[in-house]
Amino acid sequence: MTAPTARADHAAPATDAIPGLGRVAQLVLRGDGLTTTSLEVLTGSPITVRVLAHWVWDMADGLEALAPADPAYTGIVPHDVGECARVAHHHLDPGDHERLLVREILLVDEAGTVHGASAVVAVLDRLPPGVARRLATTDEPIGRTLRAHSVSVTRVLLRWGLRPAGERARHLPTAGSPSRRVPARDYVMRLVPGGAPLAVFTEWFDPGLF
Repeated sequence: MTAPTARADHAAPATDAIPGLGRVAQLVLRGDGLTTTSLEVLTGSPITVRVLAHWVWDMADGLEALAPADPAYTGIVPHDVGECARVAHHHLDPGDHERLLVREILLVDEAGTVHGASAVVAVLDRLPPGVARRLATTDEPIGRTLRAHSVSVTRVLLRWGLRPAGERARHLPTAGSPSRRVPARDYVMRLVPGGAPLAVFTEWFDPGLF
């Protein structure tokens, strides 16, 4: 979940000044709407999620409890627990007795083509209990679930640009090697009202999408 290597704090110029990022790509990366909706508009296909990792982590247990074989946890462990912890502490400031939801997913059309990948760390206990339980126990997309339950949020863009695809390269059809730089962004989802941080998202998009 490292930051993309492109400018996130400057307005885009009138012409595309970042090779590989045209205006359509910038519209997706810099927009504040639902990612799945943007992909559905671009692809003309319903977008669903394919879960690679789904992990609920009680902060009270500490990092030492996060062993993949630990029977106290269900789901699939994320590939980099330490990075998830760093992201959570830096952006979400979770309390000692709050629970984190960690997900790594692929965004897939109805033909099975992968158009993007996402990693998210969310604080479950900042949500109504029923919504938190649904996110913890199902694969439903977070944005759509919040909207369906009338949980209002805003999205604050942290970074956007191009970054190495890394391990996501094996899932993104046209990414090629892990060193290939693909469109990506980071943003924080905040609750309305109050502005409490709820989740941090990192998203990578297949270059062929644009």
